[in-house]
Amino acid sequence: MKLVARESLPQLRGAPIATVAAQAGVGLERLMKAVETAHRDWSARVKTKDLNEWLHATVERHPPPAVRGKRIKPRYMAQIKSRPPTFVLLCSRAEDMPESYKRYLVNALREAFELHATPVRLELKAGKNPFVENA
Repeated sequence: MKLVARESLPQLRGAPIATVAAQAGVGLERLMKAVETAHRDWSARVKTKDLNEWLHATVERHPPPAVRGKRIKPRYMAQIKSRPPTFVLLCSRAEDMPESYKRYLVNALREAFELHATPVRLELKAGKNPFVENA
C-alpha cells in the first residue's frame, strides 16, 4: 500500500505515510507522529546565513545551465514565509531558469533542511541590472 502511494504521488516523496485501521484503532500513534512531523516541517524557519551557505555549496556542486549562451547567477536566498516554507532566490535572468533546475533546488532544500513532510515553495526574482534602463 505504501509503495503504491509513493509511486502514484511522487510529489510527496519523503513525507511520512501512516497506515491505520480505524475500527480497531490500530496505528493512531504512528498517525499522530506523522501529523506532528508534518506540522513541524510546515512551520520550519531557516536562517538566511544557513540558506546562503547552502546555496553557494549547492550551486558550486551543480551550477545552473547556460541559457542562450549566458549563465544564470544565483546571488542570494532568504525565507520569506513559513506555513508552508517559502523561499525567494535573487538571481540574474530569473525568467530563464529552467523548471528542472528549480526542482533540483527545491529537492536539495528538502534534503539539506529536512523539510520532507511539507510543500516547499521557491520564488525567483531578478536582481536589478544597472545596464537596463527603466522604461
